[in-house]
Amino acid sequence: MIFDAVIFFILALMVAFVVGVAVFYLVPLLFGAPFEPSTDEDLKNAEQLLKPRRKEKLADLGSGTGKVLIYFAKRGLECHGFETNPFLVLYSRWLIRRHNLQERAFVHWKNFWKANLGEFDIIFSFQIGYIMPALEKKLQREVKRQVRVVSNNWKFRDAQLKKKLGRVYLYEFFE
Repeated sequence: MIFDAVIFFILALMVAFVVGVAVFYLVPLLFGAPFEPSTDEDLKNAEQLLKPRRKEKLADLGSGTGKVLIYFAKRGLECHGFETNPFLVLYSRWLIRRHNLQERAFVHWKNFWKANLGEFDIIFSFQIGYIMPALEKKLQREVKRQVRVVSNNWKFRDAQLKKKLGRVYLYEFFE
């Protein structure tokens, strides 16, 4: 009897692990990049390249745990994250409240492909290679003024690279 309960418990843990991996890593592959957070070094490099000013408006495309939002909201920016994984949306909202940044950092349970990115001063992207051409076209279509775009690890094909630091690329998009 106890042996059966132990076996059942172990099997339940294995199923929970597989479901967890699917939710956080495999399912997002159907809609975009898998969850991979930016490192502290990436954020410092992005800040150095961007030289952000207080009150600027930042969008994080695929905001994950909200690490980028929290980092830049602490520096006075209004930050908006777009995330399709409901578990990461809830977790990042909790972290934002924990850091008392709910007046400056917002997570939208929304696919960034359906968002208008033209209203932002800065766009932070940590996507995956095959998405970059479509994202570049979206930015060219929606941007109506100068916008700084940082891409973590992935390059745009046609956009003019302004600077690179570590694995962070800085681009400027204009109308």
